[in-house]
Parts: sequence; C-alpha cells; structure tokens
Amino acid sequence: MSEEITFDHCLLLKVGVIAEGDHCLSIMRILDAFKPSRIRLRLLALMPLNRSVSCNKFAGEIGVQICEDPLELMAVKHLDLVLEMTGNAHILADLARYKPASLGVLDYQASMLFLDIAHQYERVAERESEISLATSFASALLEASPDGVMVLDRNLRIINCNDSPIVTGGKGRESVLGKKCHEVIHEAMSPCATNNRLCPINQTLKTKRTARAAHEVVSQTGEVRVRQVTSYPLFNALGEIIQFVEVIRDITQDLSVRIERQAKVIKDDLARVAQEDRLASLGRLVASVCHEINNPISSIVTFNKLVLSYIREGNLPPQGLAGFDRYLDLSVKEALRCGDIVKNLLTFARPKNIETEQIDMADMVKTVMMLTAHQLEMAEVIADVQLPSDTAFVAWADSALIQQCLMNLIFNALESMPEGGRLTIRGQTQDDGQKIWLTVTDTGHGIDPDDIPQIFEPFYSTKKNGKGVGLGLSMVYGIIREHHGTVEVESEKDEGTVFKITLPARDTAVQ
Repeated sequence: MSEEITFDHCLLLKVGVIAEGDHCLSIMRILDAFKPSRIRLRLLALMPLNRSVSCNKFAGEIGVQICEDPLELMAVKHLDLVLEMTGNAHILADLARYKPASLGVLDYQASMLFLDIAHQYERVAERESEISLATSFASALLEASPDGVMVLDRNLRIINCNDSPIVTGGKGRESVLGKKCHEVIHEAMSPCATNNRLCPINQTLKTKRTARAAHEVVSQTGEVRVRQVTSYPLFNALGEIIQFVEVIRDITQDLSVRIERQAKVIKDDLARVAQEDRLASLGRLVASVCHEINNPISSIVTFNKLVLSYIREGNLPPQGLAGFDRYLDLSVKEALRCGDIVKNLLTFARPKNIETEQIDMADMVKTVMMLTAHQLEMAEVIADVQLPSDTAFVAWADSALIQQCLMNLIFNALESMPEGGRLTIRGQTQDDGQKIWLTVTDTGHGIDPDDIPQIFEPFYSTKKNGKGVGLGLSMVYGIIREHHGTVEVESEKDEGTVFKITLPARDTAVQ
C-alpha cells in the first residue's frame, strides 16, 4: 500500500502553452501527469498551431481551454506562466509586448528545459523528484527571466540569483552571493525599512503573501532609475517562510510613458475646462450684451424714423441735407458698434489653441470694459481705467485667452463688492519694454490671509453657498504661466484686493 504525501503549502503554477499541433497532445499528457507535491503544475490553456482532432478531444477531457491567438491566451484568468514552444520570434515578441506584469514567459529553450525536468519527474521517486524538480525549475526561471531575480534567506542574504545586470551590475553573480539585498541594490549598510524605503519582504513576513514596492535607485552613471521590487514567500513543510524570491524590474521607461500619457490627458482636460470656463463667463455676459446691443439698435431705429418722416413730408431737417448726413452717419456708427460687440463675443467664446501675437492691451481692456459695462452699472461699481497713452502698450500673447483672464478678474472684483465700489485697472511697461504689467484693483471685502496661498489651486473657492467651483483663478494662473508670465495678489481683509499680471512684450520671450 503506497503512502500519499501531501502538503498544506505548495507552489501551484497555472500554465499556458503555445506549441505545434504534433507536440500539443504529448505536452498536455506530460503536464497532466504532474501529481500534487511541493510544486504543482496545472495546464489551463493551450494555443495549438495546426490543431488536430485528437488534441481538441483530449483538451476537452482534461478541461483545457483552446485559444486562437496569444492575446486570447494571455487573457485567461489566473494564468501564471506561458511556455512558448514553437520558436516563433513574432509570437514571443507579442507575448513580451502585451503580457501583464504578473505573467511569466519562457522562450523555446527554457520551455524545452522545463520539459526535460518534467520527464525526470516521472522517472524518479516521488520525494526525490519533488526536490529535483523544484531546484531545476527554479534555476530555469532564474536564467529565463529578463528581470533581476534573487533567492534570499530570512536574514536577507542572497543565496542564489541570476546574472541580470540589475542585480550584479555586470560583475557576475559570484560578486553578490552572500551579501544582503540592500547592500547590493542600494549600496546601503542598513535595511530599506530604516532608510524610509518600503520593504516588500517585511510585508510578506506579516501577510505570508506576495508584496510589491517601488524603489528609486541611482545607477553607476548617476542616473535615477525606478524599479519595482516584488517578493514571493517560499514555505517549508510546516507552512513556515524559510526563503524569499525577490524579483526586480526596471520600470523607468514604462513609468515615463505613463506619465507622458497622463500629462497629455491633463493637458486635454485643461483645454476643455478652459473652454467651459469661457462659456460660463459668456453666459454671465448675456444680459449685459443684450443691454449694450439694445441701446445702439434703439438709436438706429430713432434716427431712421426721423429721416423717413422728413422724406414723407417732403421737408428737410433744420440743418438741411447736412442733417440727413448726420442722422445716417450716427446710424452707421451705432450699427458698427453692434457688430463689434458680437465679434468680440464670438472671439471670446470660440475654442482655440494658444496662438501668440503682438496685441494692443489698451484696445483689449477697452473691449472688455465695453462687454462688462452694463454689469458694472447694475452693481453700482465705478470703473477707473488708467493705461499708457503716449507709448505702445503691447504684449506678446493670445488675445482670446488674456481677455478671458481679465474677464475672470473683473467678475471676481464685482462679486467682492456686493454693495458697489470702485474698480481700477492700471498698466505700464517695465524692463525697457521687455514686459508689461496690468493690475485689477477693487475696494471689496478682501481675501483672508489664510486663503491667499490656496486661491490659485483648482477647485479651491472662498465663495459661499456653492456660488463658485474654484476654477476661475486657477485658469488665470495656468494661462498666464503658459505665456511665461506671472500672477501676483495683494489683499487685506475688508480693504480690497489687487491682482497683478505680468506678460512678455517681445516674441523672443514666448516660444
């Protein structure tokens, strides 16, 4: 009567195989023959090239999933290892490119070594086979892995490793055996936990499970690399952790790609939020614009009715034909004024990328004041504009975006003066004409000193009752920074606030 040996803790590897049709059946039989031991192998999926009927039948009998391509194979749940046994470089490249981080891949040579180990397993006694298989299989994984792999004891000493430069630094494995992992990887005499680095082995000791951490490592050239460190526990027959397998993967390039991709997403979101902020400001201008357009239209109607009445009566104005000329001239000017208002609104609302050019800031301020004139009047706020008149007051910027910034600052000033007040806009050149500055000053309730450091942060708002979402000033800050300018603020509680924008006045300042 044979005695069945079982262990509560064993290494279970769930395997997927890519093989030629002639070898598929024999490979499935070999892997299916592995019996419960310290290392258990379970074949979950098979991708056969030139599939046969007998292959399909046996796969169905033992519950193996048949896959059509490498991507389908790698999508199989709970898969630990893929054996690529065709020697096809394209298939191996696809596996390396698309495999998840948790999935191991062995190429043709490593897979053949694996099969040799499997054959040895069937020819030796169960106990001896288990030890031989564990040792050989671990060696095969060490050599086949492109990452740095170390086997550590409980004292963190390296008892085995592969020849990856990540571990050995190109000096060979003999140079690191017997040393502690932190001495080799970080050139530190004390463990990671005492150097404010998260040690995955400490976490594995607590949980008896796999743990991961990201470490910054300075290379021999002084370059800072980011490496993912993963620790796996190895148990004895009593379920005690006796060793660790630590896998080190350089993720610097992957991290850079992800950061660039995320930066692009943030930049796209910023453009979208800028447009939404512009449209929100546009909505606030509707009432003002209706009033501004209604006044010139009323004048046009009045002048034209007056001219029409003289013509119908066959009379001339008191000034003669010059009276007709004056009435029609005023009508044309008022119509052009309506056109300017509509054009400015369209320019303000239209989404666009930053397109810098030399813009006349005095004209821009004049346009903004015309658009906000009605709101200033309704809020009982007196506007005082003081800009240079004897010199060119120009900035190298995107007119629509700078107009948006100025509009946001004026709206904020109006909200800080609910009972009326004075809005002052001043400007000047500086640094021998290299820069210009513009200030927007109000006599409102001011900003609390504790809030000033956060007012440019997205979604930070001091407005009560949900009246603001905290994007206006962050948009101003972002737009001015894109123009290589600066935004400053000075404020005292109940004394008013001054926002100062500085912009380049030469095209050499902005790329």
